[in-house]
Amino acid sequence: MPRNSGAFPLGALKLQIVPLSQVEIASNRQRQEFDPDALQELKNSIEDRGLMHPIVVRHEGSRMILVAGERRLRAIDDMAELGSQFNFDGKEVPLGSIPVVTLGELTTLEAEEAELDENLKRRDLTWQETADAHARLHKLRVAQQQARSKEFPVEQGYVATPSQTIADTAKEIHGRSDGAYQDNVRKEIIVARHLDNPVIAKAKNLDEAFKLLKKQEEADKNRKLAATVGETFTSDIHQLVNKDCLTHMRQFMSAESVDVILTDPPYGMDADQFGDGGGKMTGIEHHYKDDYHTWKHLLSQFAKEIYRIAKPQAHAYLFCDFDRFHELKDFMQTAGWYVHRTPFVVHKLDSGRVPLPDRGPRRQWELVLYAIKGNKTTTHIYPDVIPCTADKNMSHGAQKPVALFQNLLQRSVKAGDVVFDGFAGSGTIFEAAHTYKCQAIACELNPEYYGMAMKRLQALKDNETLGLFP
Repeated sequence: MPRNSGAFPLGALKLQIVPLSQVEIASNRQRQEFDPDALQELKNSIEDRGLMHPIVVRHEGSRMILVAGERRLRAIDDMAELGSQFNFDGKEVPLGSIPVVTLGELTTLEAEEAELDENLKRRDLTWQETADAHARLHKLRVAQQQARSKEFPVEQGYVATPSQTIADTAKEIHGRSDGAYQDNVRKEIIVARHLDNPVIAKAKNLDEAFKLLKKQEEADKNRKLAATVGETFTSDIHQLVNKDCLTHMRQFMSAESVDVILTDPPYGMDADQFGDGGGKMTGIEHHYKDDYHTWKHLLSQFAKEIYRIAKPQAHAYLFCDFDRFHELKDFMQTAGWYVHRTPFVVHKLDSGRVPLPDRGPRRQWELVLYAIKGNKTTTHIYPDVIPCTADKNMSHGAQKPVALFQNLLQRSVKAGDVVFDGFAGSGTIFEAAHTYKCQAIACELNPEYYGMAMKRLQALKDNETLGLFP
């Protein structure tokens, strides 16, 4: 591989036979792991054929520091403990000694380059050792340029070389600096700073380590944010308005102010005319118009407004009917959202509708449209089938369980985020958002349901007073 070599002149090399105990191994060498079988093969070879090449050392005051040949040094040290001698250049080497080539006194940068030049030529380094070596090479080249700039200042006619780039380092290592080569070196430099982290160091390869590092850093960031938000977070942060959601968004909500939209709008399926439910919905009514034309006008406008108020990176979860999914998808895509091709399926384990009470079946599922603005990632990859059980009903015909809203929010939020529900109903969004220390803004036009949602907010305040929330 291409290398800016020339750290020391060959004429300066001096061969000596020195005691093994005089040779020190620096703690920051790239090679940290040695295959026992390979080491045994090397010992057998040295015993049978003799040592072919001496190790390379440098002087640091009175100390003798290993530069190259650690496997040979370890093999000969093991042999000495067993009383086994070997030949070098046709002569027997005294027990407990080893031939060395000394580089003499080197500057810190020269010593670093000498070791890197030797180790980077090896083909059996682990990915961790390779990443560390490439990161050290980049750091070395930056330091060498800085040193040269000081040695030859501009006023003496020296034109400063631009700072070493990752592309420069990639070209030196691989002979190429395009695309994947440069990106790989960039990852190595970043990951090398975290190899003391056991989780990162145990990764199978560099790409896995980089992904784990990103996940850990994001988790740390979220924990710090949660700790900060938690000091001031109370139920008073949430907002509930008794108003039409389109009017409220247009008049009072700023553009790009919401992280997640989670809502259960009308389905446009004449739910206000239903009288089924297998006997479980007696006395429970849908107090809103749910005809198709009302739904179409409302949701086409709603899709545009939530796109406007959504931050550049945002998610939206909208409950919908089977017959309306593709039309709702068109509304969202026209507004600018990317809509996941298939909906989530909510499996209602202990409830459901019976459209044909005498013939069945009981329908125990419903759908959720999932949409993305920008390129917002999820916190984790969760299943698209969500089992849930019903909460105690507050006499709301379409009440959603808190655990279901929590399941959806956990995919997208971090502490301090803002979530919006344009059709709050009984106020499920408040308990779910409060769990993750998110601010909930919600609209509910129906006075009865608005009152239910207010009770939810009041309960949060009461629980805070009793110390039931952290």
